[in-house]
Amino acid sequence: MAKKQITMCLGIVTVCALWPFVAAAGELAKYAIRAGKILTMAQPGQGESVINHGVILICDGKIETLGPDSEIQVPDGYTPVDAADRWVMPGIVEAHSHIGTEGGFNDMVVPLNPELSIADCVNPEDIAVEKALTGGVTTVHTMPGSGTNLAGFTVIIKVDPSRPEKMILREIGAMKISQAFNPERRGGDLGLTRMGMSWMLRHVLREGKEYHAAWQAYEGGQSEEEPEYKPELENMRKVFAGEIPTIVHTCEVWGVMQTMRMFNDENGLTVIATHTPGGGYMVGNEAAKRDGVHINIGPRLMEFTWGAEFDSRFHGMGSEYSRRGVKNLSINTDSVGWSDRLAPQEELAAQAAMSARLGLDDRAALEAITVRAAQALGIDDRVGSLEAGKDADIVIKRGSLLDVTTPVDLVLVNGAIAYQREGVNLVGERS
Repeated sequence: MAKKQITMCLGIVTVCALWPFVAAAGELAKYAIRAGKILTMAQPGQGESVINHGVILICDGKIETLGPDSEIQVPDGYTPVDAADRWVMPGIVEAHSHIGTEGGFNDMVVPLNPELSIADCVNPEDIAVEKALTGGVTTVHTMPGSGTNLAGFTVIIKVDPSRPEKMILREIGAMKISQAFNPERRGGDLGLTRMGMSWMLRHVLREGKEYHAAWQAYEGGQSEEEPEYKPELENMRKVFAGEIPTIVHTCEVWGVMQTMRMFNDENGLTVIATHTPGGGYMVGNEAAKRDGVHINIGPRLMEFTWGAEFDSRFHGMGSEYSRRGVKNLSINTDSVGWSDRLAPQEELAAQAAMSARLGLDDRAALEAITVRAAQALGIDDRVGSLEAGKDADIVIKRGSLLDVTTPVDLVLVNGAIAYQREGVNLVGERS
């Protein structure tokens, strides 16, 4: 059987397994989850981080309330979910992926593509989207590739292929930039050297900044002259208005420092330095000084005799950044598709577990695939932690997200059951 036929068959099996929940999706049932342990991932001052023997009430796709079992009265009309012997945690947030974007990975004609948006390519039938649920991934920041310096604009999706009309959380997720290695072009243009790439990026940033300032002055009444409309620069207005971050594929010490300098220091932008292998952590102390700088590591999680150290030791990238004071740390798979040579999307929790094995504090590793990833993308008002009013994106299993020996039993996305493992039945009859 051809690979495409196998993929289609797997997709049919998955959809059939989810069919009872798909059919009821229009109603958005109310749920009352009784949990052995709720790991909220709430930040200090925003609620309890761990609730033992707790209850979560879900209504209209949102978390209505949560707290200890002794303090929560379950009203009539709620469908019970029995997780009394399980952990209940926020859905995993992926900050750097390429899944579900068939036909939108790279456009290699020119090195700068501010007019492109990968939201036009979202494919809910990509089996990698369905498989992501089996690992507890509920929100994915998916993007064009790194073949050009400005690849276009990303999209943030919810992982619920049963309701494709609800998948897009934010159509324009971030501006995708690449510097070093991947985008170094051999076509005879300025992209051949890092010096040339830096010039081109500063050029387009200046154009976008001036365009945003002109429209800001006109719309604010400081200027009577309406600026010329430039559709290719429209999405850059969101960047300079602070509505979306810039994510920069980079590596090595010079690249991480250049990312911080060009985007945060020079232009005041919120920036996510992603990948950062080759000793980038050695300027982690500089990243820690800047609130607008986020570090997103993966799929590589360790270094060996690279950069200035050459000490014949393995270094966990997450622990090295943490040791230098970086709090804004998230982890990625860089997944391109199911069973790809990079980490599959459903293995993001395993990436966090490996980072913990390499020295990153367990709490920091859990934050790196939940609330810190959401903060980097500017969507932590909706996802990344379990708090009243946030989207009911929830993972239930017998161990923590870092316990790779226990499978995910049930996943809710936007308050609807999107996945329940075969042979597991935690959902009871509505009262």
